[in-house]
Amino acid sequence: MADQKRPPANAFVRIARKVYNPLHFTRGYNFVLFFIFGGALLGFSAARFMYLNLDGIFCNRLASGGSAAAPGECYYYSGEGGQRYRIGILLHLATILPAAVLVVVQFTPVVRHKFLLFHRVNGYVILVLSLVSVVGILMIMEISFGAHLALRAAGGFVCILFVGSLGLAYYNVKRLQIEQHRAWMLRAWFYVC
Repeated sequence: MADQKRPPANAFVRIARKVYNPLHFTRGYNFVLFFIFGGALLGFSAARFMYLNLDGIFCNRLASGGSAAAPGECYYYSGEGGQRYRIGILLHLATILPAAVLVVVQFTPVVRHKFLLFHRVNGYVILVLSLVSVVGILMIMEISFGAHLALRAAGGFVCILFVGSLGLAYYNVKRLQIEQHRAWMLRAWFYVC
């Protein structure tokens, strides 16, 4: 458990420390940021798992008020435009959604401090899932959202930023530069969120 060197300023801080200290957060604002952004990523990812059902939910205009896909994309995702795009969107969704859920666990300090082996294995799983997800994105980029050149360029730029940040994070952890590793991982996931 993380120890605080200063006594709590008031009752609220004392109660808050009882919440975030068992998770090994040493500063209250770090816990607040984790709660906001980690909660948003977890909620967004959990809400999107239903889209793995491409024909029943993702492309169904009658389900829940409309299709989740952009107009015209489901022609390609249904397989009529070729199996490449269907495989690409399934590959992307089936890998990035579990990776996003696992990365929330990965950024919890108690996992880094108490369960180091799990943190390492989970990190490699997230890394592989993320890279496979980028392959899925590259497979569907030419037809997604109308295939406008500006959108394809932006998507390619974000893919480069994401993969580059993951590569720098991996490089830094191998050189035992843990703070740089953490910073690059945070950057990578903020780029794609």
